[in-house]
Amino acid sequence: MHTEPFPFAALEAVTREEVRLAKALRRAAAPLVRPSAIAAALSELLHERVEVVVRRIRRFDPKRCAPESIAVAVAPAETTGLSAAALVEIEASLAASIVARALKHKLARVVDASRAPSPELVGAVAAVVIATMRRAHAGTPLRVVAAGPAHALGHDLAGAHRSIATAWLTVIVGADAFDARVSVPESVLGDNEARRLEPSDLARLGVLPIALPLVVATTLAARADLSALARGDAFIIPSFPLKLEGEALTGPVGLVPPRSEHGLGADLAADGRLVLRGLLEVHPWEKPMSEPTTTTVEVLEDAPVVVRVELGTIEMKAREWADIAPGDVVALGRKLGAPAILRVAGVEVARGELVQIDGEYGVRILGTQSPEER
Repeated sequence: MHTEPFPFAALEAVTREEVRLAKALRRAAAPLVRPSAIAAALSELLHERVEVVVRRIRRFDPKRCAPESIAVAVAPAETTGLSAAALVEIEASLAASIVARALKHKLARVVDASRAPSPELVGAVAAVVIATMRRAHAGTPLRVVAAGPAHALGHDLAGAHRSIATAWLTVIVGADAFDARVSVPESVLGDNEARRLEPSDLARLGVLPIALPLVVATTLAARADLSALARGDAFIIPSFPLKLEGEALTGPVGLVPPRSEHGLGADLAADGRLVLRGLLEVHPWEKPMSEPTTTTVEVLEDAPVVVRVELGTIEMKAREWADIAPGDVVALGRKLGAPAILRVAGVEVARGELVQIDGEYGVRILGTQSPEER
């Protein structure tokens, strides 16, 4: 059997900045238009199959605006000027193609790129763009705030905003492929990374199961002690916050995603129920230094790490999580205690079972994760 290595060099390189900008552009567009409906709306207007493909996301460069290209600035109806506008730029050949198809005229196969676009062509392109946007709307009325040569509007947009994101597109009309771009100021995109997940977002996920680890304790441990843990060892949990009532543990716990530093506060009841307090709690992975140290080596050797102790997970459907409110009760459905997981910086380092050792609580190690497995 003949095998060959995977051609990793042929993979397209995508930066984190491009991923962030793409996500921000999608979220900014969602209240205004339905991107998935734009190609269909344009197909209806042109009486031809249209496909729109996003090639890449880059920072806006006004030098890239060709003199013969046409740009149309579209914004919500209540705004003025370029303060909240998205700039749609299309090459001259695409402009001639969509106008001819919309008017059912004979297509011009050759376009003189040395000539600036005529006002009539600019106006016709603007009409097609706004008609497409209105057919693909998401409930917000839009209007054209400016239209003209792309290089002029591009310089105006760059002068009004410090940072602009541009999506480079390939627009396929029938059998022909054309170049287009959509540029949106980052001030319009807003702080998309800080957007809070709303209950409606969870509800849309329906029956998708979501599991959150049940964190029962957070403590500090020396790096050397963690590295030396082996099967049969016991990891002592000082100041264990839960109490044993009969055969059940009771007390405050947290529902915290493995790599997150924020979670929901809850209380374990003696009857095996989990009562949500509904408060967002902080579970940091780092502890501040109590005293300054002198060298980097000293910091690395002496600084302890934060260890979370988890007793299983709480799993519910996404729509059930969406209905959760402070004071609600969640049935655990099982006896608490196994498996117990030790997690550092979001990574599982050991797994075991909760035990009592001379009146203190600890985790008896049943298995550890090697650095390669983590």
